[in-house]
Amino acid sequence: MIGDFTMRGRGLAIRSSGPLGRLGWLVALLSIGFGPTVAAEELSGKAIYQQLIDNRLRSSYAEQRFTSTDPGGDVQELHFWSRFKDYRVEGGPGPSGIVSKTMMKFTYPKDKRDSGYLFTERHRQENDGYYYSPRRERVARVDTSRETIFATDFTLEDIAMVRVIDDATYERLPDERVEDVPVYVVEVKYLPESRPQYSKSLLYIDQEFPVPLHIKNWDLRGLRVNELELPRARVEVHEGAWVPMEVRMTDVREKTQSVLYVDKLEANPDLHDRLFEANRLSRKRP
Repeated sequence: MIGDFTMRGRGLAIRSSGPLGRLGWLVALLSIGFGPTVAAEELSGKAIYQQLIDNRLRSSYAEQRFTSTDPGGDVQELHFWSRFKDYRVEGGPGPSGIVSKTMMKFTYPKDKRDSGYLFTERHRQENDGYYYSPRRERVARVDTSRETIFATDFTLEDIAMVRVIDDATYERLPDERVEDVPVYVVEVKYLPESRPQYSKSLLYIDQEFPVPLHIKNWDLRGLRVNELELPRARVEVHEGAWVPMEVRMTDVREKTQSVLYVDKLEANPDLHDRLFEANRLSRKRP
């Protein structure tokens, strides 16, 4: 799936997949990154965030895993596969207000095997979330903003939400440095009508390619609850999109940490809508 071309520079690993070929990383940098048509100092917070939205896969199949560490140092590992489909059209939601759909099925450990989640993101409507338990042999609805994925620090919305540009307001703050590289800093304040999980976020976005290297989130009461780190060396190019292959989530109150790894990624597969039906959750195969 992943080509043999790898470039390492300033701590960044860039790999090509599919038709990108040996020069794909350069094409992606010129067409997706923060282009030269607008001077960096002139970019607004909204324009920078729009670059994040534009940097996307239309669909994906991935094999992933979580590792979670509690305050005592105990580590738990979860393996799963996921499929994702983006329904957004011209910057807005797709038919019936659907923004995206994600299905996750767990394969390890044994007591979690064959359990799964289905998430449908809806624009300014209540999101749909379902959980399948093989032990109970039934599918149940869940609150997607509160449903933590087993003992990890991630909720369903942390994993699956992609949003649209009019869900929030954006303010550009003074530039900073993360991992010794310059980053844009954008404060995102989510509109109540977007039914947000968080009240606001601070995003520290790499100035070479549209991926946040650090994110801070505040809950609806205005308390900072977690931080995410996306290591620069673990960002790869797949089908013209910059994809973080590792995400570290830290709960700042509980002092716990979870890491999400992408071990295998198939970019932009043809996924029929039937693959995201709730009755698929009880099936064992992808």
